[in-house]
Amino acid sequence: MAISSVSSTNPLDQLARSLVDRFDANKDGQLTSDEFSSFLSNFLNSTATPASSVQGITRGAVPFAKVSTKQPLEGFSASKLADLSHNSLKYRFGRVAENYSLSSVTDKASAEAVLNSMKSDLEAANVEVLDVKGDKLQLKDDSGKAIWIDVIRGAGAGGGAGWQWLGVK
Repeated sequence: MAISSVSSTNPLDQLARSLVDRFDANKDGQLTSDEFSSFLSNFLNSTATPASSVQGITRGAVPFAKVSTKQPLEGFSASKLADLSHNSLKYRFGRVAENYSLSSVTDKASAEAVLNSMKSDLEAANVEVLDVKGDKLQLKDDSGKAIWIDVIRGAGAGGGAGWQWLGVK
């Protein structure tokens, strides 16, 4: 799936180039089947459909479907979430997180379970997860530095958890 027209002004060509640039992990200008699978996973996560309308699409042995309504993200701009060219670590994380419900989170252990369940989708969105502890993720930032981010607020409050992006010192 090589895209050779890099100087085109056609918006579809530009979109294709942008997608190849984003998901071409080995930077050879082509998408391998694994790279294309990463793109599809990311795309399907961003357009999540109710499980009742998904037929024949599976991830492993589990039907592929996420929560059909986007979860609110505190401290995130809706316009930046919608703009795929806004590609910061925070917004790559946010595009995955908004597809995961926190309704089961009542303590740090249940928060950790949700975060662990997100790992493959985060990796597909180019968010490298180094560690998970309670409601915090250790991620590799865009400069390669390991950072801790508190991503769930209210995880120890017995309910009412929400997504956030808060650096941890």
